[in-house]
Amino acid sequence: MASYDPGMHLGSSLSVLDILVALYGTGRVKFNLANGVGNRNYLVLSKGHAVHAIYALAAAMGYLALDELRESGSLGSRLQNHPEADTPFVDVPNSGSLALGISMAVGLSLGLKLRGNRGRVYLITGDGELDEGLSWESFAAAAHYNLTNLLAIVDYNGIQLDGRVEEVLRKGDLPGRLRALGFEVLETDGHDHEQIVSALERAESSTRPAVIIARTARGRGVPGIEGTPRQRLSRDEALQYAQSLACRG
Repeated sequence: MASYDPGMHLGSSLSVLDILVALYGTGRVKFNLANGVGNRNYLVLSKGHAVHAIYALAAAMGYLALDELRESGSLGSRLQNHPEADTPFVDVPNSGSLALGISMAVGLSLGLKLRGNRGRVYLITGDGELDEGLSWESFAAAAHYNLTNLLAIVDYNGIQLDGRVEEVLRKGDLPGRLRALGFEVLETDGHDHEQIVSALERAESSTRPAVIIARTARGRGVPGIEGTPRQRLSRDEALQYAQSLACRG
């Protein structure tokens, strides 16, 4: 914490962390040190600003040194606040909630299908990204080509950059909209590992492209930001919170 970067998107990273734990913990996706096309599964974190959740999980699982993790976001670090082309553990670099990752995931899924590749693409998108028309064009294409190798997970925490999702742009009947396009739609608690894994198993057996709507809390586990539009902690707040955790341990 000595070099804690207050620019990291802490709220978004904590929102998606349990989803990533379910994916990596079950071996569905792996920390591929050497990226490349092959008969493997891919992870597209469309809400790329939550990449610190991947960094933290990689460190917890022994794929990243804690000393390097502490320097994330610093000048010269390969662990920046938004993934880049040479960022480790990232299949598709994507800067944030612009829906670009959704279209990239659909293109990757279609390419794998055309090549006869057995890999599956796991896409994680935020609810705020669904404001973008590009997201719906991409989902429509996925349904049209029946990309059963695509499994999308919506990190639905109800908050985006400009405020609460329903105040910025209402989504209406989101499950209904996705089903109308031709998706298998499941809903789950995005912080319950057993529920997430069960939803993944059901989605993977579908004969249609699948979307899991995972209900989450932004800033999960951190008092002061959990469930609020607040994205970051100051350095002093972060240090104070880290010390309280150490005391509990």
